[in-house]
Amino acid sequence: MFIKNLKNVVSLNDIKISTVSSGIKDKSCQDDDLLLIELDQGASIAGVFTKSLTSSAPVNHCKHNLKSSKSPSVRAIIVNSGNANAFTGKVGDETVLNVSNYLSKKLNCNLNQIYTASTGVIGEQLDSEIIINGINKMRPAEKPDWLKAANAIRTTDTFSKLVSRKCHIDNVEIDIVGIAKGSGMIAPDMATMLGFVFTNANLPSNILQQLLKSANEKSFNSITVDSDTSTSDTVLLTATKKAKHKIIDNYNDKSLQNFKKTLNNVMLDLAKLVVKDGEGASKFITINVVGAVSKISAKKIAFSIANSPLVKTAIAGEDANWGRIIMAIGKSGEYAERDKIKIFIGDELVTNNGLVYENYSEVNATNHLKKDKIQITVDIGVGKGLATVYTCDLTHKYIEINADYRS
Repeated sequence: MFIKNLKNVVSLNDIKISTVSSGIKDKSCQDDDLLLIELDQGASIAGVFTKSLTSSAPVNHCKHNLKSSKSPSVRAIIVNSGNANAFTGKVGDETVLNVSNYLSKKLNCNLNQIYTASTGVIGEQLDSEIIINGINKMRPAEKPDWLKAANAIRTTDTFSKLVSRKCHIDNVEIDIVGIAKGSGMIAPDMATMLGFVFTNANLPSNILQQLLKSANEKSFNSITVDSDTSTSDTVLLTATKKAKHKIIDNYNDKSLQNFKKTLNNVMLDLAKLVVKDGEGASKFITINVVGAVSKISAKKIAFSIANSPLVKTAIAGEDANWGRIIMAIGKSGEYAERDKIKIFIGDELVTNNGLVYENYSEVNATNHLKKDKIQITVDIGVGKGLATVYTCDLTHKYIEINADYRS
């Protein structure tokens, strides 16, 4: 179980959290699989989603809500695990609509203030009555229990993912807390991954959207477990607007600097936890690419390395087979010159001037690969573009988990 700064979560008590075991995962399973988060009227919201062309019904509903108003607001977020409600046709859309209608009447709010998210098996129908019955059984805790919330959205996750931080806007203390789920089908744009971040900052939805898009690019869009992009990726950022700082209507307002940094850290920590929980993973890998012709090029090269099954299995086997890294750089399609490429495994320089570096020590490189945290740095040597991507190794356990996923 990974929790960061949980003791600092003290000022978001106006948010109500309810969880229940509804039977979506398995009628015999007693684990909570349904999460309801209620916010007071006026809370603002922003979202980023999968770019999959087969996106789920909940994703499409959230996108529609955000587009339906110039200043989107939120009263509730309902999340289920165990069923993705993806590739379920019009019936899947009706499920989302039925649940949203029920909640909007229950909370006396507009339909477009209800946001939904689902994760789990693709292609199985999700019965709206199960969710509605689950909602009727819920009783919100006196204070928000973020750990229970993080637990309720897990599928193959082996631990809960919860991060919180404090910061300031104009000397006013601000809280940020985030939960996430994900361990497989993880690739940028984004993944079989859900993330929900909450703050008491008084920020409108248009500012939140810019903040979220920027933070997401450096976090959830910079991780990969297995290169597979899911139908269900959803990250929502909401603000209760309870903090008593000045109104901010400009993304570049200097008062936001500390908040931006803290939000970026919260989301990056959550993203790293997703990688650390990669299905079957035994090693956390950071891939730094520098000296590319552009930032975009650097990121493509980094992902080419991070997504290579040959690179990932070599690292799992603690084999310093750097030729696989060279292969991955070449297949990226990005500009590189052979004689300018430098590869480092940890601090060990491997290649230089188009050859194996004359003082390269495979023993040192192998010793680095025996660690739990691995760092690979590639200097392309043709520009100033740089990027960092996070991934994990690929082990026999990954096959076991995904071979039995529906069993």
